[in-house]
Amino acid sequence: MEEGAWEAAERRPQSRASGLKALVVEDVASSLRVLSAVSVEALTTERHGEQENVAKALATALGWLHGQLMTPTLHAEAAYQAVEEEKKAAELARTRDLTRVFRRCYELQQSGNLSWRLWMLWTRLGCSLEVLRCCGKAQGDGSFVDMLLEVRPPQSFPTATTHCNKEKQVEFSRELWDAVVAGPLGGAPVVDTAPKLIDVFLHWMTAAMRGYEVAFIANVAEPFRRHLSACTSKSLLVDAWLKFANFKMGARSIGTSPVSVAVSGMALSGLTSAHRAPEVSGYLNSLSAATVEELSRGPFPQVHSPVAAVAMALGLSSLDDVSQDVQQQSANSTLLCQFALLRLINLTLLSSRLKPFDSATISKYQVDASQRVRALVADPSNAVLKEYALRMVEVCIEEIVGFFQTSLVAHVSLVEAAQSVLPPEVFRLKPLNQLRSSANQEVSHDESFLMSTPEIVEFLKQFYSVAAPILEILSVDHLVRAFLALSRVEFAREVCASATMNSAMQAVTQQLEQSMEQTATPPETILAPILRSLAMHSLTANIDIPPEVNIIAGCQSLAVGLVMQRKLRVLLFKCSTLIDDALGVVFSGLYNVFEPVDAFAHRFLGVCLTHLGQFTPLFSVFPHYLQVTLAAYPTNASQQDLTKVCGAIFGSLFYSEVLTMPSEHDNEVVETTQRMVLWAVRKCCERSSELLGEEDKMHNQTVPNKGAEDKRGVKPVAKSAVAGSIETDGLYLAGLVFELMKIAPIHVLKACAMEAERLLVRWKSNPRVLRELKSALFERISQNCEAEKRAWIAAWYIEVDKQYPVESPEETIKPVAPSRL
Repeated sequence: MEEGAWEAAERRPQSRASGLKALVVEDVASSLRVLSAVSVEALTTERHGEQENVAKALATALGWLHGQLMTPTLHAEAAYQAVEEEKKAAELARTRDLTRVFRRCYELQQSGNLSWRLWMLWTRLGCSLEVLRCCGKAQGDGSFVDMLLEVRPPQSFPTATTHCNKEKQVEFSRELWDAVVAGPLGGAPVVDTAPKLIDVFLHWMTAAMRGYEVAFIANVAEPFRRHLSACTSKSLLVDAWLKFANFKMGARSIGTSPVSVAVSGMALSGLTSAHRAPEVSGYLNSLSAATVEELSRGPFPQVHSPVAAVAMALGLSSLDDVSQDVQQQSANSTLLCQFALLRLINLTLLSSRLKPFDSATISKYQVDASQRVRALVADPSNAVLKEYALRMVEVCIEEIVGFFQTSLVAHVSLVEAAQSVLPPEVFRLKPLNQLRSSANQEVSHDESFLMSTPEIVEFLKQFYSVAAPILEILSVDHLVRAFLALSRVEFAREVCASATMNSAMQAVTQQLEQSMEQTATPPETILAPILRSLAMHSLTANIDIPPEVNIIAGCQSLAVGLVMQRKLRVLLFKCSTLIDDALGVVFSGLYNVFEPVDAFAHRFLGVCLTHLGQFTPLFSVFPHYLQVTLAAYPTNASQQDLTKVCGAIFGSLFYSEVLTMPSEHDNEVVETTQRMVLWAVRKCCERSSELLGEEDKMHNQTVPNKGAEDKRGVKPVAKSAVAGSIETDGLYLAGLVFELMKIAPIHVLKACAMEAERLLVRWKSNPRVLRELKSALFERISQNCEAEKRAWIAAWYIEVDKQYPVESPEETIKPVAPSRL
């Protein structure tokens, strides 16, 4: 009795196991019936109920198939030989049925794309069948891999048009890994099968990121590597992938299959993130060296460059490696980290929605990259790599500058972003309003385009916080170039000015100024390339953006100009050949929309006019200064600006020793100075005449009853003729010329008066304008004038009044205006 009980107890688990197996077999059979009857509509249309049934059937079949992969082939005893053969035959029959299901789904896909979920399950089925076939547990003609490579992509497949959809890209990468690699190869022999499945994985990863490789890798690298680090059976996968990579994805493949190499690097670094064998480190190091070599052939690869994808993958992998056991601290990995960090930030220029990492992660990467660059600079054997590291930052900066100078609209958005965080008084309203009115605000643009004010401010702060510390470190060996690069993004520093942000520029500028004072270093070797660089930038600037509203060039001119101002003695005594170039930098800042730039330029030129005649001759400064001012008036230069500049220029001319004491100077010098005075008066009169012409044309358009004007020039009272009305810009300039005549030395007064008289001659046929000019002339000579000059000017006025008569109505008589000087 006990013996029978023991036998029953032994049979009970076996019968239970047999029952479970029978249940699984029945489930698989039921699933096969569902899959065999599936229609193309159920696979491709949004019929959730049918698709759910198909998905469950596929999952059941895959569960059974995975069990087959995990079950080793056993040699049964002779007594059970027949049973095992029968069992094996049944399993082969089910495998054949699954093969037919796989092939049928493949054929059905010719009519439409599978849904995302069904495509992943079907792909996993094909990969599992391929593993089973390679293990000798399945039969069939041909490879399942070929069909996996030829099939259509699933619905909602990642494409370049959805390059900002990080969630979809990460989801695809993870699920593809599980379907093609981790699931089919988990626990199964992988040596023979792995290369084929890796080919499938790389094929679809390449297809998913085609056309936007760098953005895709930036989005998926960190979550994909984290997913791989949690995989089981990693050692087997690492060995298989390393063998495959060494054979097909070596350094030579960077030029032919860059995306596959990038994905291989991500996969191996992710699988070995906790512990990395020397063989894997060697492979990754070889890729890093070859990638840096490819990178160094150009300045800074664009986002569509093939090698940029490899550099991004390897750089992010290196930045994400937190374990000291696996971190690569080589010079090559440092450059790749720097590339990845800079390119990550500049991805925002493609779309404001392209933000693979949050600010905290970027800050962490920045600290890591700066530490690596500091170690790179400390090693004197890395001279070539240090130069390339600097070149990379320089070109990255030019990429940003170029973005904001592509159009007037883009530049307007930059100025408005700066205006949103800076005090209103640091912007000149006239050019700012002119800039806004000139920009075509009606042009529509993509919502993802970086144009909104908060996005630009955030971008500039993030970029400057990354680039400035790196440039400060690199300035140890490349001081001038580092200063130039920092000055090029001085506009960004102004936007995000703080003690932390300012430190890099302050340190590099201080070091530059100290070098200019050192006798061992000729200061010309420092200043010349800086001034030459600014001149080149001015030649290549976008002509659609007026110089006076170019805040990028203006801030750079200010940064360089302040250095020249602080080291003026060095500039004048040791770099005299560069004075003209230095003045060109100052002139470029006149009337810039950024008020500190404009204020500096006027202040510097004022000093040149009044105190530096020995080094900067008057004739080399004031002609261009006057022409720029007259051209800017009245659009960008106000009446107050015009008065100050003309007062400084004519004051420096009239009160120069040549004109105040002509007897003590050579006649040729005196005559030259007098001719320059007359040239300046003539230019002012010409500009006044231009403005008066424009104003007269506008007046004629706004006064339709012009015919009512009588022969004497008397017409109905107009707003411009009413006493006390606002003086027009053209008339103001004419009055300023008449005012300046009063401070002219008596021996040049007659010549100046003759030049001013040309203005009256020009308008003698226009009674209204002539009347206003004569009225302005009378007002100026009637006050604040030396007796001798007033007598002469009064006599001249009487003669002019007779020569160019016009009867003015009483209402045109204006009160005496205050002197401008």
